[in-house]
Amino acid sequence: MARYLVACDAGGTMTDVIVVDERGRFVIGKAPTTRYDESVGYMESLDEALSYLRIGAKDRPVFFRSIETAIYTGTSMLNALINLDGLTTGLLVTRGFEDMIAQGRGSQSFIDCQWSEITHMQYRKHRVPLVPRRLTRGVTERIDLFGQVVIPLYEHEVERGVRELLGEGIEALAIVFLQSFTNGAHEQRAAQIARRVIDEAGRNVPVVVSCEVAPTLREISRANATVIQAYASEPARKQLVQVEDKLVAAGYAHSLKTVLCYGGVTSIRYPRLFETVMSGPVGGMMGGAYVAKVIGEQNVVCSDVGGTSFDAGAITAGIVPIDREPPFQQMYVNVPMLDIRSIGAGTGTYIRLDPETKRIKLGPDSAGGTPGPVFQESGNDDVPTVNDCNLLLGILNEHYYLGGRVKVNPDKSLRVFREKIADPLGLDPYIAAEQCVDLVNVVMREHLVRSLMVGHDLRDYVLLGYGGGGPLHLLGYAGDAPWKSVITVPHAGAFSAWGGACMDYAHRRHKSVSAVFAAREGWAAAARSVTAAWQELETELLEELLKEGFSRDQVVLEQIAYMRYFGQLRDVEVSSPVPRLHDEGDVERLVGRFEEVFTKMFTLAGRPPQPTYHVAEVSVVARVDTVKPKLARQALEGKKPPRSASKGTRRVFQKGRWHTAQIFEMEELRPGNEVSGLAVIEAPNTTLFVPHDWHLRIDEHLIYWLTRTGARRPGKGRTAATRRPAKRASGGRKR
Repeated sequence: MARYLVACDAGGTMTDVIVVDERGRFVIGKAPTTRYDESVGYMESLDEALSYLRIGAKDRPVFFRSIETAIYTGTSMLNALINLDGLTTGLLVTRGFEDMIAQGRGSQSFIDCQWSEITHMQYRKHRVPLVPRRLTRGVTERIDLFGQVVIPLYEHEVERGVRELLGEGIEALAIVFLQSFTNGAHEQRAAQIARRVIDEAGRNVPVVVSCEVAPTLREISRANATVIQAYASEPARKQLVQVEDKLVAAGYAHSLKTVLCYGGVTSIRYPRLFETVMSGPVGGMMGGAYVAKVIGEQNVVCSDVGGTSFDAGAITAGIVPIDREPPFQQMYVNVPMLDIRSIGAGTGTYIRLDPETKRIKLGPDSAGGTPGPVFQESGNDDVPTVNDCNLLLGILNEHYYLGGRVKVNPDKSLRVFREKIADPLGLDPYIAAEQCVDLVNVVMREHLVRSLMVGHDLRDYVLLGYGGGGPLHLLGYAGDAPWKSVITVPHAGAFSAWGGACMDYAHRRHKSVSAVFAAREGWAAAARSVTAAWQELETELLEELLKEGFSRDQVVLEQIAYMRYFGQLRDVEVSSPVPRLHDEGDVERLVGRFEEVFTKMFTLAGRPPQPTYHVAEVSVVARVDTVKPKLARQALEGKKPPRSASKGTRRVFQKGRWHTAQIFEMEELRPGNEVSGLAVIEAPNTTLFVPHDWHLRIDEHLIYWLTRTGARRPGKGRTAATRRPAKRASGGRKR
């Protein structure tokens, strides 16, 4: 019997499903996201994928029984935080810190603000707290930084606080005490008391403690992570269970899996579900890491254009970056996430005129999948979107939107765009539409060049574009920036789902330590601290995975240390070459690996002449290998696309006038084919637009390499004419 893997990425606009067989071959389905019940959009997308496999109704029971793993990433937890419709959550804290959540940190009041806004207090604002002050109770207790009890836990205050919060109608309870990451005894005892009081009251209220959720430094970020787990995990799990129920009813015999923020797959019954809170863009980054290995590049910028957002992250020196205290929803959270920077810009972005200045204003809100662009006629009747402009310019095919499954009304787009944007500006509607598309491309380009890549040399990086709108806008936001190469893939429209299928089943744990490696004779105590933390985390992870049905020989453990030169503010993630620091030789191997990574990421000027090394946090990752898709090597064919790939020509508006563009079917293009702009390459789930001054070459892995006409051809290294002298060992100074 055949074996299949099914992976899904349910974004704010579209739900993408990829079906992979045991040989790594795959097909992709796409459907609008249904936020009220994500299982509906999921099954619609899966149905389309199965149609490409020619699996009819009578064959589907066999197919569903053959699915080895089904992976799902959605937006249900994120939506609960945005819409503030999670569980009513109470909070127990160390007495004197009752304002911890409401007050937060000062810097969170200007997360994602521009410098012009940061410098003016009226632009700064704190988000609405997930736990209001009235649902917070203080408890007398204190543990110091070394884990010693300074003030015992006042248990009667715990009992009184829980009873009061139950009287306020809480549906979940979070417990966050100071320094619990060094000694969780007070939190654990408070949880025991709370559960007893809850049972006596006949209530079903989950209790979450920070020493289990995030045993790390930074108490406010730790509190935010704990509250998110209590507030949003169960509403999110309900959506995931709905998807699983649909699969099980169809014949699927296993549990549904979901994606973790740091790049890994786990069961939807995973107790730390808050670690999936931003799982959507993760698949794209992990897919980008796979593509980077295929093309032999260590520096790749991953850029994802969806309907609602533009997500980007940079892989440097082969390291997929992880932010252990990311800014998220105007909070700092102790949740390890891939370092992905997002802005509100996509194909569904609303276009309006500022009432005061009469200038074009993009978003930041979006039409999403529902109601969608004006031409979709599904509820948005009066606010044009970026995709309406793409349709008006002739770049999108009105007869082939989502493969022709969605009926398009271009006349309505033109009428609304003319009425709302073009006429008030006194512009021809097509000129105004082109300006809107150019503007959103500039916004995306600035996000990459002025934010994500500050301090890096773009000439060292390959720009990878994906997402439903990625190939459509890629060469627009690549612009004149000196990227080493620009690439995309034919499955870009479902690349995040494809990347989700590239991931192993993995759990990750972090723990704060304080280990300083200075003089050689002082290494032993620091080494014991690091080793003990690794052992503790390994025990937790192995226990979890064994309970989930894996055998010990299936699990591979990776030990990680977060190291820095003592006195510096930023550490580096170092995968340890040894599982334990037993002797001085082991310490030297760990230090050697750190210095190797540091010199690839930074200039050598950052290295002190007589370095002391500091480890403030460690981590362990436990992985189990899974079935994955493959970018198989294929034989190169001729430069000229086959006749079956040509779909004729179409009028496309560019640079102020109409031109004739070649139209191609993406699925029919072969390895070795080349296409020069002006061209539009269409697929049911995406569209690649190749402007006049760009050239496309398809390599043996079906990766699309794009270069400016007359520029050097893309490849795995610079040509002699463009190669720069090696002045340093890294890709530029990083912030």
